[in-house]
Amino acid sequence: MATGVSPRLAIFLFMKSDCIPLVLASAVLILTTPALLASSKKYGFIVRPGSNASEEYIVRRAVKPVGISSGWTSASWKNIKPIRLETVLYRPGISTDHNPDTQVKLQYDDKFIYGLFRVKDRYVKAVARKDQEQVCRDSTVEFFVRPPKSRRYFNFEFNCGGTMLLYDIRNLQAKKFEEVPQKELDSIIRFHSLPKRIPVEITDPVTWELGFKIPVDFFVRRAGVKLPLSGQTWTANFTKCADKTSHPHWLSWAAARTFHFPKDFNRLVFE
Repeated sequence: MATGVSPRLAIFLFMKSDCIPLVLASAVLILTTPALLASSKKYGFIVRPGSNASEEYIVRRAVKPVGISSGWTSASWKNIKPIRLETVLYRPGISTDHNPDTQVKLQYDDKFIYGLFRVKDRYVKAVARKDQEQVCRDSTVEFFVRPPKSRRYFNFEFNCGGTMLLYDIRNLQAKKFEEVPQKELDSIIRFHSLPKRIPVEITDPVTWELGFKIPVDFFVRRAGVKLPLSGQTWTANFTKCADKTSHPHWLSWAAARTFHFPKDFNRLVFE
């Protein structure tokens, strides 16, 4: 990544512990000197928002059965508008110039919320062996979402092999979050175009897809969501990371100061 940095970029300070960063403080600083840039190396991200990023996404209602494994351009998905993750969360001294083209599509019906990520990637790895391991260390895509009037949000994190981490989070700073039990994780259907485990990094260019199918009932039980979903506005973010690969990077749909910051989420509007 280029070393030149716009003077209007913001640095947001935080402490990160694997997939769950503890947000200890946040401060907006204006980058005017190399010294300020150096000070960010230990503590935080420089947030570089995408130039054309929209803050709202219309979630279309599916008119036919949706196949999460049918492919990006299949009949199930070809007419669904994608979101491109254009915001770069740059960590000086850690981030690299590898920011893979990452897009996601979303749709829903009465029973499920469906998502499909497509990543044009390199330096791909999947080391996690089971759900609830720290998948953010691998080549991973994530769906953060907060239902309306809810005091909790959920971080659906999937590595490229379909292994998942999911917490029910009330207050991260106060460590008020619950690890969602395996029985509930098993109800979330996943599709992955790459093998479940990739212990040796794929350094050549590779395009991979990750699909998910979340029961609407999950949100009804855990967040008191009322049905139907039509007309509701939720807040959410989509992210991409690869913390412990040879080319770490952090990408986001929302111009968020850190991934676990619901106040910075964008809007999902259900058609």
